[in-house]
Amino acid sequence: MSMCFKKVGFLASTIVSTAISTVSLFAAFELNHQAKAIVVSGDPNDYIVEPGTGYDGVVRLLQREGSERGGCTAALLSSGKHILTAAHCLDNRLAPGLISSANVLFDLPFGTTSIKAKNFFVHPDWDGFDNFDSLDGDLAILELTSMAPEAAERYDIYRNTDEIGQVNTKVGYGLSGQGNQGLDRENFPYGVKRLGQNLYDSVGEILSTVVPANFIPGAFLAYDFDNGKPENDAFGTLGLPDLGLGLQEVTPASGDSGSPIFINGLIAGITSGGTCVGFDFVNFNCSSPPDVDNVVNASFGEFGFDTRVSTYASYIDDVLAGNIAPTKTIPEPNTIFSAILALGAFAVHSRSKKAQ
Repeated sequence: MSMCFKKVGFLASTIVSTAISTVSLFAAFELNHQAKAIVVSGDPNDYIVEPGTGYDGVVRLLQREGSERGGCTAALLSSGKHILTAAHCLDNRLAPGLISSANVLFDLPFGTTSIKAKNFFVHPDWDGFDNFDSLDGDLAILELTSMAPEAAERYDIYRNTDEIGQVNTKVGYGLSGQGNQGLDRENFPYGVKRLGQNLYDSVGEILSTVVPANFIPGAFLAYDFDNGKPENDAFGTLGLPDLGLGLQEVTPASGDSGSPIFINGLIAGITSGGTCVGFDFVNFNCSSPPDVDNVVNASFGEFGFDTRVSTYASYIDDVLAGNIAPTKTIPEPNTIFSAILALGAFAVHSRSKKAQ
């Protein structure tokens, strides 16, 4: 997943962003602050989603801050002009504040369409990457400069609170790999859409017992990456034994940050981050077992957590209804050029008056 959790990412999608290290809890959660791509139990190529076969409303989100570029995943909402993703995908990792611009790419049967974002809406409870005392609000919406292509599916959100125990479908553009080894950046890079299923095991606040962070109640949904073996059942170590879907499960990875998780065709979660039992902040190691390889890399035996969309349903509704002002507005290129011309004209006029 590309950064997703206040700084944690973990969905098997891909991430084309710079590896900028930040010393924080999330660096531990999501390697290089990027959610992981969908990692699977078998061949990652068997999980690819081709254009026109469903989920064309799940999009690539390309962020820019200066010369640095990054990649997340996002989803088109019912308005046809708003994109739902994770707040940490819009956070500038180089300086306080939000990134300078973002493009959304729709991969469709007739080709790829790119549309710029003009407004960012970041949930007010999002406090950035380093607030371990209150992990909350990892949700953002981008308003596009124009309507999305008609060929791209629009999605409604899941409003019920019965997500625990339900099978869900994860779709993302992040890195991929195989569960015994974790993500594989070289062979399965960011930019290929994949999907698979997992099961929500618990509410996210249970992870406050695993890592030194305060997951606000109701803010996240948690799951683990099962392979059918009790020794690799991460939630089993927390007193919630469940082998889930066994070898049918997938998990997010770098580039999947912000990606949608569907229950019955509705967006129930947004990929935020991941962690493991016994995480070592110095060496990035995990306890093995349950982790299959002792490394936090989206392998069997690790945890993932998603922003719980039902908790933030009213905020999403208000943004789509135009009841909330943007957190940041991105000027159009021609507007910027006009402003530069105006400033230049003012400067020339001022010098002329002084000369006279």
